[in-house]
Amino acid sequence: KGIMTAKAAEKAVNAGADAIIVSNHGGRALPDTPATAEVLPEIVRAAGGQTTIIVDGGIRHGSDMVKALALGADAVLICRPFAVAWFGGGTEGVKTYIEKLRLEFVDTMYMVGARKLADLNPDMVRWQAYIEGDRNESL
Repeated sequence: KGIMTAKAAEKAVNAGADAIIVSNHGGRALPDTPATAEVLPEIVRAAGGQTTIIVDGGIRHGSDMVKALALGADAVLICRPFAVAWFGGGTEGVKTYIEKLRLEFVDTMYMVGARKLADLNPDMVRWQAYIEGDRNESL
C-alpha cells in the first residue's frame, strides 16, 4: 500500500506483488501530494497488466468508483466514509451508504454509456487530458 509513482509500481511488479494499492494514505499529509486519480493512469501503464491495481483515497461516491475503474483500477477501497456512516447511523447508516454508492454507481455507468465494467475506459473521464499532461485543457 502506498504506491504513488510508476517507479514504485514497477518495483512492486518486479518483486512479484499479487496486487498493489495506489494510496496517498488518506489525507495528503504532505503538501502538494497528488490525488490518487492523478497518478493512477501512469501506475496502470507501469504495471502493464501484471498485477491487480487497487485504488484507495478520495473515493466517496459511486461516480468516484466509476472514474477509478475507467482509469484502470481493478478495484477500489473505501474507509473513512464507512466510519462516518457507522458513527452516524450504525448498521443502518452503513446500509444506507452502500445503497447510495450502488445507485450512484449505476447512474454514472449509464451516464457515461457503459453497460458493463468492461465498457469503461479512460476516455470516459473528462479530465484525462489534464492528467496526461495537456494542462491547458479545462477540468
